[in-house]
Amino acid sequence: MDDSNYFSRFPSFQTANSALAIAEFDRLACQMNWRQGSKKYNRERARFLASQFDAHFGTDATKLENWQALCAEVKTQSPTKSISQCRKALAKTHVNLVDLVDSRRTGKNVKHFPSPKALREYTLNTRKIFPKSAAKKDGFLKALLRVIF
Repeated sequence: MDDSNYFSRFPSFQTANSALAIAEFDRLACQMNWRQGSKKYNRERARFLASQFDAHFGTDATKLENWQALCAEVKTQSPTKSISQCRKALAKTHVNLVDLVDSRRTGKNVKHFPSPKALREYTLNTRKIFPKSAAKKDGFLKALLRVIF
């Protein structure tokens, strides 16, 4: 994965492309002196995670191929011959969005949860929270967005 899109704004930062996304962002935040929980940190974290998702899965939510690629990535069980079928299949899929980004970076399969409740518990325990503001803007992410709080 090429992180150059986001990280090009920080020429002195050297990325490790196979590292976990949040670990890389936290390394950058430390270098830039962004305090965790600050407005700057939260804004940059949301921008970073959205850019990672876009780089991996594309930005054109009108292309069936992009929806099918996302369905294949999360290994949906339902048919995905149309965008509507993809949306329905993704609505039944419970994955952590930060883990989904990391699965592309690390090559590991993304973990599936049996219910929204199990996903919520995992997300809160690990603090792997994808910013809702970034997820709501994106057609793909919106299909996987679950209520955590």
